[in-house]
Amino acid sequence: MNGGELNQHVPPAAPPVPPGAAPAAPTPPSPTPTAPPPRPAPIVVDVEVVRVEGREVEVRLADGRSGVIPSGEFDTQPSPGTTVVAAVLARDDPRGRVWLSHAWAVKHRRWEAMHEAKASHSPVRGTVVKAVKGGYVVDVGLRAFLPSSLVDESPAGDGANLVGTEIEALVTEADPVADRLVLSRRDHLRRTRRDQEKATYAALTAGGRTSGVVVAVLDYGAQVDLGSVRGLIHRSELSWGRVDHPDEVVTVGQPVEVVVLEVNRSKRRVALSLRRVSDDPLLAVVVGEVDDAVITRVVEFGAFARMVDSGAEGLVHVSELSELPGARPDQLVTPGEMVRVKVIDVQPAKRRLGLSVRQAVWS
Repeated sequence: MNGGELNQHVPPAAPPVPPGAAPAAPTPPSPTPTAPPPRPAPIVVDVEVVRVEGREVEVRLADGRSGVIPSGEFDTQPSPGTTVVAAVLARDDPRGRVWLSHAWAVKHRRWEAMHEAKASHSPVRGTVVKAVKGGYVVDVGLRAFLPSSLVDESPAGDGANLVGTEIEALVTEADPVADRLVLSRRDHLRRTRRDQEKATYAALTAGGRTSGVVVAVLDYGAQVDLGSVRGLIHRSELSWGRVDHPDEVVTVGQPVEVVVLEVNRSKRRVALSLRRVSDDPLLAVVVGEVDDAVITRVVEFGAFARMVDSGAEGLVHVSELSELPGARPDQLVTPGEMVRVKVIDVQPAKRRLGLSVRQAVWS
């Protein structure tokens, strides 16, 4: 390759900068494309229907001008004299009337309502239309999306029965440009539950009475649903008498009236008592009193009996069962047997009641 051919492939060098002259300014970079400006909000006005003709609904604006709305934008045709909302379009029809859109105005108002609900954390109400991948479609006047993860407080919550039902939910996203509206039923349920808990805790005071429903019977007591808070009746607070197992006193689903013993909001704990709804039967028992009683249990050292009048339960020691020496308690009495007893000792603080069948015979 000769010199002429080489010069044909080499671009000419930039002209030298004269001494003392400023270098040439660099070529500015090409402008980066930017996103289009957001669509301006429509002007929404109230207009009065003048008449309905074919595909047009002629209306009158507040300034007296005539306008026209396509009749297809109405679910039901409006009657002359009624007021409807409409968005002003940027053009007039050939007859000089203002073109308006009822559908656009309604949609704009609904988006405004969604923005207000999001800002104020107010719930919106809608109907679950169908289940889709990852969640549900909800009709709130606009098409909204309810993710499966935001359906219920419990991750295992079943939302299959939601379709066709009306729900309340909070707005988490509202973007009319992207036509994106996202709801959270979980957050609404959580806030509602916490509000109810606060109200319930505020209403509970130690020493006061309340009512609830037994929801669980455990070895150590019974759990009671007080509406939005659960309380515990310890086994020792179920009855003034002896309780071998809580299911002897209460069952699941049973409504109960209880006395509040303690409210610890920080630990979310409420202690309840069923027995304190009534007075301690030992307080009505007097030493020397004679009454009928029912044998409730037979043990090696004697038998327990419940007095008929007071309901107090006490121990008849084996030495107080009979004058017969060496006899075992199960040889003398059986559970369910009615006997005559005499009160020989009462100690309410120690929960002790001493009874005697032997002494009652001679009273």
